[in-house]
Amino acid sequence: MQKKLYRTIERLLDTVDNSGGDEKALINILHLLVENDDTASWGVVSGRLYKEREQDFKLIKSISGHGPGIAGKTVSKEYQPVKDIMSRRLWVTSPETPGFDPEVEAQFSDMDSAAILIGRDPSYILSLGLRHHGSEDDLLVLLETLRASVGIKLREQALADQMRQARIIQQGLLPPGLPEFEGFDIAAVSLPAEEVGGDVYDLQPVEEGVLGVLLADASGHGLPAALQARDVVIGMRMGMAEGEKITGTVSRLNRVIHRSGLASRFISVFYGELENTGNMTYVNGGHVPPLLLARDGRVFELKSSGPVLGPLPDAVYRRGYLTLEPGEILAVFSDGVTERHKPDDDLKDPDSSELPDEFGRERLIEVLKAGRHKNARGMVDDVLFALEKFGMGRPFEDDVSLMIIKREEAENYPPAESLTLLSTETRR
Repeated sequence: MQKKLYRTIERLLDTVDNSGGDEKALINILHLLVENDDTASWGVVSGRLYKEREQDFKLIKSISGHGPGIAGKTVSKEYQPVKDIMSRRLWVTSPETPGFDPEVEAQFSDMDSAAILIGRDPSYILSLGLRHHGSEDDLLVLLETLRASVGIKLREQALADQMRQARIIQQGLLPPGLPEFEGFDIAAVSLPAEEVGGDVYDLQPVEEGVLGVLLADASGHGLPAALQARDVVIGMRMGMAEGEKITGTVSRLNRVIHRSGLASRFISVFYGELENTGNMTYVNGGHVPPLLLARDGRVFELKSSGPVLGPLPDAVYRRGYLTLEPGEILAVFSDGVTERHKPDDDLKDPDSSELPDEFGRERLIEVLKAGRHKNARGMVDDVLFALEKFGMGRPFEDDVSLMIIKREEAENYPPAESLTLLSTETRR
């Protein structure tokens, strides 16, 4: 019986639109409890919602019973039934209730009332007028189930609101538009696996003719990872603004993350400063190696030049160097790209030694090679399409980020698409 009651309440609350905040949600719930056919067997015939003030509770909504005309009436916190509701969080009021005042009660209802206290700062009293009810124990079970379910509903909404705000903040960290950088075609995307994610990219001018390029990937995903990613973007921007060397900026940021109290988590970072000549100085802090597609068809990896940020406060980071020649392409991405799984992997025995079938680096190279004649945005779209197809349309298991930087062809070079992929190696 109690399980059926709980399922009924849960099903009803799932239909409530609480996008307007707690008060609007509680008014919607009140309508649902009074006007829904499923609640008729509970004997609910009217309902009222009171909002806490400093000295009293003010009636803000009245449905059926005495009608909406009584809205605005107040009941003192010194009234004994209100004290009982505030201390016990649920209460049944009748003429036999200690402290019951017929004149006070007559303002609001002419029948027994069952009430629950919800929320805080301010609290609300949700009161139901009852025509009949079974035993008091059954009524208290109904009230406790209702109070718990409504509380969970409001907390879920509060968490969802916080996540939406976090997503707005995170999206605000991304550059509103990709900067124009003469001689280069650039496109980037970051798709969180949840409401917010741990991947972030940034493209910011460092000085005349120099572009800062960042892609970071916090371990895990969701809000904790998003907060780590935010710290990296802010830290790197501060370092760029102060003109620090990139190794110094990354080392200082590593120490800050280590001291943050989240040292059990870590974040990988690729940061480079690209000159309009094609020269780039970079640091790879434990990040999945970016790929450089050379004109002659070879593919080079930009290996790690230091560990991930967070676990080791005294980690050392070395600079790497490359030259992006006309017609060459640099792809920087998170491991959510290469570690995309096929749905069949969910059915495998977790104790099996068989490795999951991942999208992998070689498939990524094939997609990039096949689309290298396209602009950077087209190449990004090709990779996203291939990931969707490989995963058969299911949601991403991890955050997915990708940045494509193409140096535009010089007039005296043959088109890059006529070249053939030969090998994968590291170019220094």
